[in-house]
Amino acid sequence: NAYVDESSFPHSNNNNVINNQQATTTSSPQHIQQQQPALTKTISKSRPPKIHPESGGRITLVGSGPGSPSLLTLAAHSLITDPSNLLIVDRLVSAEILTVMDEAGVNYKIANKTPGCQMAAQDEIFQWCLDGLQAGQHVVRLKIGD
Repeated sequence: NAYVDESSFPHSNNNNVINNQQATTTSSPQHIQQQQPALTKTISKSRPPKIHPESGGRITLVGSGPGSPSLLTLAAHSLITDPSNLLIVDRLVSAEILTVMDEAGVNYKIANKTPGCQMAAQDEIFQWCLDGLQAGQHVVRLKIGD
């Protein structure tokens, strides 16, 4: 997971404003590279905040895109193929993506939200997530789309 350290981003104060004259006189690629911090400096290697204070469990919402495994982001692919994660998957996630998860040996539960039983299904999803969090797991809620 990549998290951006926003402390390195310019904020709306006058110290970070570059006027047009400065931009035109200092626009060489070398000068721009020197002024802007490297991307690796803005990405923190730390995990997201722990949600369950005693167990350290956490939950992440992930989009499965349009359904093709080749269109998953690298982060999404990494999360859905990690066997230590508990995945709660929408019933409309494609069979191709479920196959990728099966091949990785991932433990997942399919949320069977259908018309007329959304409330019961949502309660079940909530309970699965809560159980995973209390067990200290990384719960990944895999939804269709982006």
